[in-house]
Amino acid sequence: MRNFLVQAWTNYLGLFGWMSWFSYLTTVLGRPVVMVITYGVLGRFAGSPEVVQRYAIGIAVYSMPVIVLPGLAQCYTYDRSGGTLGFFYATPASRLVSYLSRPVFHYPNALLSFVATLAAAWATVGMDFGPVNWAGFVLATLVTAASVTALGQFLGTFAIVFRDWTNVQAIATGSLLVLTGVIIPTTVFPPAMQAFARCLPVTNGLIAVQGTFGGGPVSGVADRILWEAVVGLAYAVLGYVGFQLFERAAKQRGTLDLESY
Repeated sequence: MRNFLVQAWTNYLGLFGWMSWFSYLTTVLGRPVVMVITYGVLGRFAGSPEVVQRYAIGIAVYSMPVIVLPGLAQCYTYDRSGGTLGFFYATPASRLVSYLSRPVFHYPNALLSFVATLAAAWATVGMDFGPVNWAGFVLATLVTAASVTALGQFLGTFAIVFRDWTNVQAIATGSLLVLTGVIIPTTVFPPAMQAFARCLPVTNGLIAVQGTFGGGPVSGVADRILWEAVVGLAYAVLGYVGFQLFERAAKQRGTLDLESY
């Protein structure tokens, strides 16, 4: 376990692009806080406290992929462009251990952004934490953060073989904002689109977070939490498969030798 944690910390320290205090504070804390203030105030002008709460919670949950997805993509990109990924692929080291170690210290970033965003919403638009079912709320948040991190792992592997991986990230973050109920309720979409949305991280987790924030019992959102966990596990498995397949593709195409940019 110690070796695993050392590897996780080394990957994070060496490959995470926002490790300076200024970059970390403004990205992990500042950006989500600004987002929740913007949408919280927008909801207030809509004239409905329910809208304010829905926007604030939606943006708080959305702040997790906003930090995790590009953070993990950076790690894969810098690993490749810095030349260290090629050395790793030349060794018999465990691919699974390397894959699992990469997101370990990105997961807390998601939770920190979530907490900071909710605190900003409480301070600016008067979020009421009185009715919260804390056990269910915390469980739903932890599972959603894990699901988002699994998606980040899945998408991050694309940086191994694609130079324009930023387009993949932009499409993913935009889709999560539009399709998962963060701003637009999923019920307004056609049935096929709703079914697709349920296969994305955040969609089910957000419903669970909102339900328990309003004081609902865990039993009322247990199916949503379970489905969010299943979605996260599916992306984690797909990401590991992609990690191995992209290694083969990168070796065949020689993309690991591309000049750093």
